Amino acid sequence: MKKELIYKALKLRDMGFPSGDIAEELNISVKTALYLTLNGEDLLKSTESPKEDSEKADIFLEWDSVRASSKRLKHIAKIMCDILGQVEFDGIVGISSGGVPLATLISDEMDKNFSIFVPKKHIHTEKEKTTGFIGQNFSSIVGKDVIIVDDVMTSGNAVKEAIKYLKSISNPKMVVVVMDKSGIDEIDGVPVHHLFRTGIVDIKK
Repeated sequence: MKKELIYKALKLRDMGFPSGDIAEELNISVKTALYLTLNGEDLLKSTESPKEDSEKADIFLEWDSVRASSKRLKHIAKIMCDILGQVEFDGIVGISSGGVPLATLISDEMDKNFSIFVPKKHIHTEKEKTTGFIGQNFSSIVGKDVIIVDDVMTSGNAVKEAIKYLKSISNPKMVVVVMDKSGIDEIDGVPVHHLFRTGIVDIKK
């Protein structure tokens, strides 16, 4: 496990970021983010590299050189537009926060309505039954065919949550993400498309 990743997780924790936001910032699962924030100091003190169980391993994606550049993000968005070219839809929903810049660029390129879905991991409340919601300051997607956009799909939970919510008010037709770490091709009848997909190859020595 890279020490740089541990340092970043601890820094975000000390800044007051909850596990869900740390996971979003570092493109790791919430479970991994929680593990790093609880055990980071001990991991840094350890003289041995922690042994990684293939079933527990997570993949850290570093693509700041792309997402920090609006010009480069535009190129990624155009590729996603190409994937969406044969699909008829009315609006685009970006999953907060990583999917929002891409969804904005795609909606501009394809001249479609734009909205935001905020998953429950970004809602800081003590209520256990909190669910995600659609931003009220954007285009209405009620009764419309929509596309869901995100940057990295780790476990697929945020996308599943978005699909479940959107099915109650609209018709989600497709999900498109840049990086897929989940290996999921379909969620509740909605196809999932990706630009890149990661995987773990277990090589026995």
